[in-house]
Amino acid sequence: MEYDSNVGIEEADITSGVGDSASDLSLGISYDHKIDHVNLSASYQLQDTRWQEYAEFNSQLHIGVLRAGYQMGVQGVDFSLAQAYGQVDGKDFLRLTRASPAYSRLIGNRWYVRTQADFSRKDFSQYDSRNSDSFAGNLYLYRFLDRTRFYLSGQMQLKSERAANEIYSYSGALAKIQIKRDFRIFDKKLSSRLHARIETRDYEGWRSDIRAARQDLRYRVAFENELAFNRHWQLQAKLQQEWFDSNLPVADYRQWRASLGLVWEF
Repeated sequence: MEYDSNVGIEEADITSGVGDSASDLSLGISYDHKIDHVNLSASYQLQDTRWQEYAEFNSQLHIGVLRAGYQMGVQGVDFSLAQAYGQVDGKDFLRLTRASPAYSRLIGNRWYVRTQADFSRKDFSQYDSRNSDSFAGNLYLYRFLDRTRFYLSGQMQLKSERAANEIYSYSGALAKIQIKRDFRIFDKKLSSRLHARIETRDYEGWRSDIRAARQDLRYRVAFENELAFNRHWQLQAKLQQEWFDSNLPVADYRQWRASLGLVWEF
């Protein structure tokens, strides 16, 4: 179950706070295999969202990932290839292909660093002018305070996306920080995550509707919890607040989202 405070952002006055609730279905399957120092994996995930009022925003997303990695003691290299296909309102919307080489290293038993490059291609079925190629460079840093039970992590990203129409082309930067902590409550495991991120985008094309190039500044704060009842069942809850500051009116708004999910793993 999910609630979003601003679903139909283009249809309703954004100050009225018109929201909607939805049912979310998430299914996934994965396979992992290890040969000496080589790790191979494949996964598929389905995400389906159905809104009660704004049915035109119903969406379905399919994601497939292939990954190969080689571990050399405290350092490792890996390469992943991802393919995503999305529908909105039952119609083809987006195809995404992404190739990501990466290098990682464990420094002592407290620090872990990872660098990753993302080469992506987007194809929009109904909006050819938004088709694009992009590159993103990522740096991840982890500080372990109690192994993976308690740690801090951060991410820095620089990204450039070039679209068929330059009004959709942009250069941007992203920063994210997260703290994760595990607790024991009535002999049950509770995992809590608090994370915040800030992203900036400077678009290239001049827009006649705002008589300027688009500029965005986005903030997000989220609090997530997972309560494990046993080996198979988990209860997940998430509360998220987002601020979208933009000189493009349709992209300038605030929203909050809440979700509650029951997970079964076998």
